[in-house]
Amino acid sequence: MRKIILILTLGILINACATLPSTKIPQTFSPNNESGMIIGSIAFKNEKPIFNGYMFYYTGNGIKKITANKMVRINPEQMVKMKFKPDFYDGDKAVYYFSIQESEGQYSFSNFRIHENGGFVQSTGDIPIDIEFKIEKGKVKYLGEIYVDYNQSLIELNDEKSRDLMKLKEKFPNLRIE
Repeated sequence: MRKIILILTLGILINACATLPSTKIPQTFSPNNESGMIIGSIAFKNEKPIFNGYMFYYTGNGIKKITANKMVRINPEQMVKMKFKPDFYDGDKAVYYFSIQESEGQYSFSNFRIHENGGFVQSTGDIPIDIEFKIEKGKVKYLGEIYVDYNQSLIELNDEKSRDLMKLKEKFPNLRIE
């Protein structure tokens, strides 16, 4: 019985941890690589999160429908109360870095999904979006900042190159971003 309680407790703790997409960004990327990569940021207005998960699905270049392995996922910390645990804060924004590595071609973030887990009751909502990006063979390109303010129903792409490229260079010194 004691082992079961311990296993359940560990399972809850692991599932309650915040998701940081920047942990999947490689430290290096070869220009001889057959694929390419984009790197960018997702920023939320820094208020108490009201959803347990935020997923940005992308399609394009042979990817016709949204799938679990073609997305950027952010889960706020949910131990005692939900709160953002980003890479950094920029004024009133919680900012997360992400990268996508795919074969050369045109892609688009086409769906923004929010997930709410209230225990016995769970719900999801899908919001169609259209944020296009191009991946070039052997290159790491900067996309920009996807800013989300769900209270204002706002999702927009902003150029935060001056902020992001400097911070990304500190965090990933061997990654050459164009």
